[in-house]
Amino acid sequence: MKQLFYVGSYAQKNEEGLYAYVLDTETGAMTKQYGVKGVENPSFLTVSKDASRVYAVGETTDERPGTVGAFVVDLNGQGLTPLNEQSSLGSSPCHVVLDPEEKLLVVVNYGGGNLSLYPVMADGSVGPTEDHVRHEGASVMTDRQAGPHPHSSILDVQGRYVLVADLGVDQIVHYELDREAGKLVKRLETNVAPGTGPRHMDFHPSGKWLYLVGELNNTVCVYEYRAEDSALALVQTVSTLPDGYEGVSWSADIHLSASGRFLYTSNRGHDSIAVFAVGENGQLTPIEHVSTEGSYPRNFAITPDDRFLLAANQQSNSIVSYRIDEASGRLTATGQRTEIGAPVCIRFVQA
Repeated sequence: MKQLFYVGSYAQKNEEGLYAYVLDTETGAMTKQYGVKGVENPSFLTVSKDASRVYAVGETTDERPGTVGAFVVDLNGQGLTPLNEQSSLGSSPCHVVLDPEEKLLVVVNYGGGNLSLYPVMADGSVGPTEDHVRHEGASVMTDRQAGPHPHSSILDVQGRYVLVADLGVDQIVHYELDREAGKLVKRLETNVAPGTGPRHMDFHPSGKWLYLVGELNNTVCVYEYRAEDSALALVQTVSTLPDGYEGVSWSADIHLSASGRFLYTSNRGHDSIAVFAVGENGQLTPIEHVSTEGSYPRNFAITPDDRFLLAANQQSNSIVSYRIDEASGRLTATGQRTEIGAPVCIRFVQA
């Protein structure tokens, strides 16, 4: 069987940077289908549930505002046609997500310290900005936290609240999504330990727990989530690194298996995937650390059927595949890899 996935990367506008690949779910081999030019650093992607549309940020690396663009998948599945793009209204956009109804897009700008809300039009294009919010503040690590740096957003299972992880101010900022008015209404802030550097998050399939990876202190924070008002209660903090490791490393990505039984994070520097078992109370037990066989694994993805994990090694220009043991969650390298320039985002098409 074949499983389609898209890859975002760092690339110049006149170079291929957004790719379609297929994964052979028997061998773990990955085969490029095509590449798309025209977007500066299409570093983060999201895909519609019906796989008809792909949305990508254009991540500027200076003070210029970036972009968010929409692409439609050709009927024969052999290409992406650009629909339109909008300004992200801030520099270094690094994350984009669709709401569960796929009528709104949330984009966060790491460099600009802000986030923007866009309507999705009937043809799938990105409409003009409906709301725009800037964070304020700083935290303890002056080289990385001199100002706000929102790094990702996530909607809860009900699609009512948008939670934003801000690396620069050591907070999760909670917004209620006012769909009728097209507004992000700030409700509360959850402070994390100074120097954590909140980066990415994932909800347990049950919606009961939220998992946050801290880039700067290499931890996962486990929270109980109260759906009626989006409140979080910290129940556990665990390291993403093995005991005794003293080198430099920065945690990057975090994903739960579709079953909710296992959690995975990536470590840049230690260059590994950390594997955890998820208990009935949502808390984590470390299982293993597996080398990504490359450098700087910024992003990774799990197939919808929980059978494979793909890790993107940004600095060594490769994606490698692993089989996931259904019973234990452990990873076994398939021996398969594909060479690709600076891959930084992998998104599977849902089966």
